[in-house]
Amino acid sequence: MSKDGAVGASMTPLATDPFSSAANQFTARLRAAVSLDDAGRRGDALEALQEAETLLPDRPESAFLLGGLYERFQYWGKATVFYRKALQSKPEVPRVWHRLGIVHLHAGDLPDALQALEEAVSQAPDVPDYATDLSMVLSRLGRFEEAWGLVRIALALRPGDLHALNNAGHILQCLNRSAEAVEFYDAALLQSPSHPVIRFGRAAALLKAGSFSEGWQEYEWRWQSSRTVRTDIEAPVWEGEDLQGKTILVHHEQGYGDTLHFIRLASLLVARGACVVVQVPVPLVRLMERVDGVDRVFSVVPSEEHFDYHCPMMSLPARLGLESDVVGAVSYLSVPEDEIIRQGNALRCLAQGNPARPDFIVGLVWGGDPRPHDPRATQTDRRRSIALESLAPLFSVEGLRFVSFQMGIPRHQIETTGLPLIDGTDDILDFQDTGARLYGVDLLITVDTSIAHLAGGLGLPVWMLSRADACWRWGESGTQTGWYPTMRIFRQHRSGDWDSVLEDVRVALDRLMAVYRSCQEKSAPT
Repeated sequence: MSKDGAVGASMTPLATDPFSSAANQFTARLRAAVSLDDAGRRGDALEALQEAETLLPDRPESAFLLGGLYERFQYWGKATVFYRKALQSKPEVPRVWHRLGIVHLHAGDLPDALQALEEAVSQAPDVPDYATDLSMVLSRLGRFEEAWGLVRIALALRPGDLHALNNAGHILQCLNRSAEAVEFYDAALLQSPSHPVIRFGRAAALLKAGSFSEGWQEYEWRWQSSRTVRTDIEAPVWEGEDLQGKTILVHHEQGYGDTLHFIRLASLLVARGACVVVQVPVPLVRLMERVDGVDRVFSVVPSEEHFDYHCPMMSLPARLGLESDVVGAVSYLSVPEDEIIRQGNALRCLAQGNPARPDFIVGLVWGGDPRPHDPRATQTDRRRSIALESLAPLFSVEGLRFVSFQMGIPRHQIETTGLPLIDGTDDILDFQDTGARLYGVDLLITVDTSIAHLAGGLGLPVWMLSRADACWRWGESGTQTGWYPTMRIFRQHRSGDWDSVLEDVRVALDRLMAVYRSCQEKSAPT
């Protein structure tokens, strides 16, 4: 260094080294991206990251840093690219495998998430975070017993870990051990009493265990966990105030099935003196207009409408203090008689064989809504849905004719299976049309989707095929449910095993047809 403090000749090579300059610029661009993002300038932050890509040094650590920032910005594809680049020259780094697995998980790519997290656990079996996150992926794949084993390892390594306790609660609920699940959620809440995700998970476990009163109160934590409170309604949210002479707007939330399930509670609001107005999506409007106690139904609420209160559909059970799954009239949904005659009879004529010895007509639905925009919902749908070809054993039962009520993407499976299945969905516009056509079949067999609630609410016979990690509303065991007396539940005993369920259904159909033919013979003229 010179006497005036300037850099001497010995430092010149470092100052002009292109690698060093690029590395410094790369680091500067990463820091700039973080600063810009902290300042709320996400677009500028992303531009800084793109500039950093052009300056990326040939070091795995640099690729890992860049991947980490893309993960922060939720650019899962980019994060994956740079995490994998970091592993190319240095694959024995478990933390990189861990982050790669988490990115795949966020992107909804469970197989790759599983592979990456298994590698992380294999390389570092003593790190509890890796085992905890692997347990989460296994549970989303429906491999609940394996997930339970991993989360127990995580808790042995770090007793009392908040995330591991939460995972344990979720996994036990999926294993239909909901009372035990509540214990783990409670242990987690000792550390974080207002953690919304844990509180919401606890709610589902309580409801599944049949603790309805407490479960419905906990269910309100969904507003902090995964739902957004509406702000476009001027009226206050109903918290249980006197409804005598008041008008309350009850509005749809979550899926079609939830509204079909809980619109029954409108009659309880009327019993408290309320005028009930309902807002639902267009496919539900005509059906909701016929529900006892509902005064008016809108898909879009007119601006001139006035309400004293409003309430989300799924908050009604808590406000009304429901303590049971036996609520209201058995058939609280209905369709016009003329539509039953027009659509139901037309479908029966289409499906019927020999009128002198009529066959038994069965409606089928094998797939739910995959919701590709929601990775969690998509993963659940994969566990609840069945490939149509897997239903082939049911077609071996003599005397049955099958009609498809399947909508959406799974409907296209009809063309490829070659099964003798009539498509009964042509020109269906809404749930009222579907309901009218259900009167044209003798039995509906469906996976756990909205049409199960439609048939149950109409008081029609329905056999529902439930995944092993059944929805909380169906409880943990048994073939009956208080929600729908005309429903019979066929449950998976092991996650992913639809073959044994369908064999149970086939045997039940065989027995049903024996009774049906016997009744036909007794009633035949001599």
